[in-house]
Amino acid sequence: MAATKRLAKERVSLERDPIPYITFVEDDDADEGNILEWKILLELSPSHDSVDEPSIIGCAASSPYVTPPSSPKEKMGILSGVTRKSKSTDTPMAEAPTPAYFAFQFDFPNNYPFKPPAITVLTQSYHPNIKTSTGEICDAMLTGEGWGPTLNVKKVCAQLRKFLCNPDPDHPLESDIAQLLVDKPEEYAMKAWGHAGLCLSREKALAAAKAGKK
Repeated sequence: MAATKRLAKERVSLERDPIPYITFVEDDDADEGNILEWKILLELSPSHDSVDEPSIIGCAASSPYVTPPSSPKEKMGILSGVTRKSKSTDTPMAEAPTPAYFAFQFDFPNNYPFKPPAITVLTQSYHPNIKTSTGEICDAMLTGEGWGPTLNVKKVCAQLRKFLCNPDPDHPLESDIAQLLVDKPEEYAMKAWGHAGLCLSREKALAAAKAGKK
């Protein structure tokens, strides 16, 4: 099968030249021969902003998932004067950029790379372009419209980073979140930062990856 050969080559290439912000997650009881299913952790952190072209991908340092929205930020229309709060108190949980971790599952079709993988967000998410109940994403390149056979897993991961750094309120899967981003960017940033503190730790992302799709 062409897809399995292509993916085997890509996996070897990525093991030799890893993507710094990507960790592959192996299931303890998974079928070792099922190369059509991959699970990854994506670390969204300013320390990796120079890995891909920031002008194209966007900067994690500007994301409210990562950086306390304590000073005005014009990028993406997101600005806020708040810091992440704990669940039970008004005490700030952090005052410096804190990495956020997202778990994804890639299900590759038999005709990959001519068709894109189905991508599911496994972590509980707060993003206008991620369906909260299913983990479905809305992104032209990643869901078919902009896909081409020259694309590969490395480029998919870069696009996912761009997707997370640049929410698109014009093509939402969660209209309420998109509307909040447009109408009340300060409140959106506050909620995204708070959500990251509760749901986007490495431990929770790893657990979500191990659990896989429901």
